[in-house]
Amino acid sequence: MENYKFSFINNMADFVKANETELLSKIVIGTSVADYVSIFPGIKYAEKVPAFETGDIDSIVSTGHCSTTFGDITMTEKQLTVCDYNIQKAYCAESLAKTIMGLRMQAGSYNEETGAEEAFITDLVAKAAVFNERKFFQADASDCALGINAQLDAASASTVNVAYTAMTPSNAIEVAQTYVLALPEALKYNPTVVFLNRSDFQALVLGLLNANYYNPQYDPSGALISPMALQIPATNTLAISSEIGSGRALLTYGTNLAMGTDLMTDSAQASSWWSPDDQNYKLSMKWRMGSLVFFPELAVRVA
Repeated sequence: MENYKFSFINNMADFVKANETELLSKIVIGTSVADYVSIFPGIKYAEKVPAFETGDIDSIVSTGHCSTTFGDITMTEKQLTVCDYNIQKAYCAESLAKTIMGLRMQAGSYNEETGAEEAFITDLVAKAAVFNERKFFQADASDCALGINAQLDAASASTVNVAYTAMTPSNAIEVAQTYVLALPEALKYNPTVVFLNRSDFQALVLGLLNANYYNPQYDPSGALISPMALQIPATNTLAISSEIGSGRALLTYGTNLAMGTDLMTDSAQASSWWSPDDQNYKLSMKWRMGSLVFFPELAVRVA
């Protein structure tokens, strides 16, 4: 038997083509942090995004219904810059033939479908989503744009600054309450989000468990909202497990942070193909992502 279709479209290429939008969505907004921040799509490199200030509570009201005193709404703009990232991977089907996967591969040496394609892609997408979240917070001068941590460090003169304390199950509740109490006055009655690193979030979960905060008869608000988010009991603050990095935490209202992307344009693409020159299957994914903090003065920077 002969196979004349040397430049075939394999199973991985079909899978990527059929699920391109979903795969790229999972990379850019596939982690829990993206559920709580502002998303700005369609950014090629950098765009100005609007911000405004209507004034503080004590100054926006005038006495008397006939007052003709007008205050100003201050309108500004800030630049949201995105970086371009990509994944380039390849594998040789013959290498799979030397593993247990060889039992599932078709007879002969054509290997048009190996059965491993979807598993490889799913694994890469999950890792890329964590990478993206890590860059959202931790991108530094080596990247094309700064992440949230570096932006807040540069604006630390205007942020509320709290010294970082590593959480353990025995001190996590007290540390979390310290962060909440440090909120700027304007945010004390608003829903807020505290972004914790993975270790601190786990310590907080165990601390709440040890304190019996998960007993519905004691305080039902201590229950997990999702595997990576929980309500800090008796507060308006959600705790989120994130890639903010060791020795860091951040408390603000979620939409004070912006994630920019070029997700739905032709610069965000996924493709796969058979390369006859080196007899490999190849996978390419491209996307853009960047971050911005609108008002550093409305953030509790923990470092």
